[in-house]
Amino acid sequence: MHLSHANRALLVAALLALPLTGQGTAIPTKTPRHLLHIESSSAGALLLPTDVTIGNSGNIYVVDSGNDRIAMFGPAGRALSTFGGSGAGRGQLKDPIGIGAGRDGKIYVADAGNRRIQIFSASGKFISSFPVKGGSGLVKPVDVAESGNGEIYVTGNSNHKLMVFNHSGRLLREWGGEGTSDGLFRYPGTLVVRAGLVYVVDVLNTRVQVFETSGRFRFNIGEWGVGPGQMFRPKGVALDAKGRAYVADSYMDLVQVFDSSYKFMYVLGSSGRPAKFTAPAGLAIDSSGRIYVTEMLKHRVSVYQLP
Repeated sequence: MHLSHANRALLVAALLALPLTGQGTAIPTKTPRHLLHIESSSAGALLLPTDVTIGNSGNIYVVDSGNDRIAMFGPAGRALSTFGGSGAGRGQLKDPIGIGAGRDGKIYVADAGNRRIQIFSASGKFISSFPVKGGSGLVKPVDVAESGNGEIYVTGNSNHKLMVFNHSGRLLREWGGEGTSDGLFRYPGTLVVRAGLVYVVDVLNTRVQVFETSGRFRFNIGEWGVGPGQMFRPKGVALDAKGRAYVADSYMDLVQVFDSSYKFMYVLGSSGRPAKFTAPAGLAIDSSGRIYVTEMLKHRVSVYQLP
C-alpha cells in the first residue's frame, strides 16, 4: 500500500496521539535508558546506516551503506576502523544492506549491489565470498545470518525467498516466493536465527514470520495497522535473552516488543507515548541488554540500556 506524505503523517499522528487501546487502557510503554549515539567512524561520518551487529568480542559493526563500508567500534562506542569501500573486487562493497556475526567470530555482509555474501574476519580482513544464486538465478541479498552449524541464511529482495547456503555458497534449500499467505513474502528483510527458529521481517506484508530451520512455518508476529502490536513498515528485528522480539517500524518511527509467545507487550517509550526514532531499520541486542537502533535518516546508531 502506498501512502502520500500527508496520509503517512496522519497515521503517525494517530498512533502517537492514541491514548487508549481497545481494552480502555493506556498503551504500555517501558523506558530504555539512553547511553550514546554512534555517528562517526574512524573514516568519517556515517551515511545512511542500515544494520548493526555485535561480534564475539563485544565490538559493534555498522553497515555504513551510503559509504559502501563497514564501520567497527569498540563496546563503548569508540571508533576503531572501517573495511570495505566502493567496488566489485574482493572485500569491496556496493550498496551493502545487512550484516551478521557468526559464533566463530566471522562477519557476514549482504553485499546487495554485487549480489553476493562476503565473509570477513573479526578485524575486517576479507576471507571469502559467494554469489547469492537461488533456484531462479542471481539475487540481491538483503540480510544474512549464520546459524552456528555451518548454514548461512539469506533473504532475497528480487525473488522474495529465504535461501540457505553452506560456507562454500552451495544452495541447500529455499522457501517462500511472492505472496501474502503464510510462508510467502513480499520483500523479506532483516532476519534472526535463534534456537532452531528463523525470524524474518516480511516488509510489505507488515509482519515478522517465524519458521523452523527446515522452512516449516510456525507463527506470525504482528499484522497491518497503526495500533499497539500492529505494523506499517517493519524493518528490523532482534531477540533478547528471554526470547522477546523487538521490531522496528520505519514508518511509525518506533520499536515494539513482543513476548516469547509473540504477543504484544509494550512500546519503547514512556508515559504511554512511544519513543520517536527516525527511520529505524536494523536492530541488535547484546549480552548486557543494550539495544542498538540504526536510524537511517539521522545517520547514526542509537544505543540504549533496556529496562
